[in-house]
Amino acid sequence: MGFLIGLLTGAVAVLLYAPKPGDVTREELRVRADELQRRADEPQRVAQDLTSQAKVKGRELADEAKRQWETVGKRPGGPGGPSDTTS
Repeated sequence: MGFLIGLLTGAVAVLLYAPKPGDVTREELRVRADELQRRADEPQRVAQDLTSQAKVKGRELADEAKRQWETVGKRPGGPGGPSDTTS
């Protein structure tokens, strides 16, 4: 993170001391800031997407486990049935 901050500081310093008019320099700073913001937002979007996918998959697995549990429980040898020896 420190490297990134140093890199940005150096880039700003170079732009400020460059022999260009102020309005051109400000426009370049705005464009570069927008680019950095876009790059910073991308990993956040990817993480949110992965989180959403994990939630959906977790719900699917929980539902499937519940269905299997209910199916096993309805069989004569299932939990709570006549041959249940766990009690």
